Amino acid sequence: MNKHLIRVVAGCLLAGFVDAAQPPLVPEINVPAVTGHVAKAKAIAGNDLDFLANGFLCRPAENAVPDAIRNVPGFLDPNAPGVEPFAGFDNLYYVGLHAIGTWILDTGEGLIVFDALNNEGEAKSILLPGMAELGLDPEDMKYVVITHGHFDHYGGSVFLKGQYGVPIAMSGPDWDYLPRDIALPYAMRAGYPPVDQPERDMVIEDGQVIEMGNASVRFIVTPGHTPGTLSSIITIRDEGVERKVAMWGGQALPPEPQGLNQMHNSLHKFWKIGLEEGVEGLISTHAWVVGNFEMRKRGRAVGENPLMIGRDGFDRAMQIYDECIHAQFARMHARYTVRSPHIR
Repeated sequence: MNKHLIRVVAGCLLAGFVDAAQPPLVPEINVPAVTGHVAKAKAIAGNDLDFLANGFLCRPAENAVPDAIRNVPGFLDPNAPGVEPFAGFDNLYYVGLHAIGTWILDTGEGLIVFDALNNEGEAKSILLPGMAELGLDPEDMKYVVITHGHFDHYGGSVFLKGQYGVPIAMSGPDWDYLPRDIALPYAMRAGYPPVDQPERDMVIEDGQVIEMGNASVRFIVTPGHTPGTLSSIITIRDEGVERKVAMWGGQALPPEPQGLNQMHNSLHKFWKIGLEEGVEGLISTHAWVVGNFEMRKRGRAVGENPLMIGRDGFDRAMQIYDECIHAQFARMHARYTVRSPHIR
């Protein structure tokens, strides 16, 4: 038996946990340092990137899960249906649910799959049928890349490896982190079926590049959301033209200083590389966070893919993340000074 097998059973380990259906929200701290950063994020966003500044990123980090449960269709719902699979670009496809999904890169010489949904059941009932609908053969999978070690990203990976022999790739720090996955308690009390944790397999190093066929992926280890969150710069084709899109590997801001500091440093590292690489698009396996569904609904202007936000759009998106992180730092500082008024 897999030594990291975790049996996630509905109703178990409920003691000490709040009701997953309606967890409480912490109140916002309305001090100028917080409101100023949030206002700046909204000004940078304008109308086209408003989903970033007005979404959960700029709200208190402690509310990330409660906020998503209230506002994101199917979030932490074990019965959530899949969404219609779609091609975001010529060779990059989305399959999954609204709350969490996979991006599949068709390199012409094999498929690179980013994340594996919540569990084996979703891999069977949503991922594989979605791939078939898009004309993608699961036998062509060469890698399953896990962006970070939370169950909703690796849940179906053990099944895919067992069924198709595809290696599971993750950063070294997140392989180490996996047994301490803090997302699992949410799955437990939400009633998800059993989740198998993968055993240590392929380790992705910071800066590693996978080149295959007509595409490539540059991996950047960006700790913060988890100790070894993997972000990527992906070379794709759009309307036959080679372009680059970025995948920020972990969305919710950490609610504690060490993790937030890590994410802030990681963001600037990723931001700098993205500008150097000429990134023109931003995606996520939590596609709702970065507006991938909303952009797609806007449709294609003549010769322009709505998922392509341009180099300026990528730069502005990173600025918004930065302001939201600074707003969270300001909340932490305000709470500390309120508790310790004698400290200046």
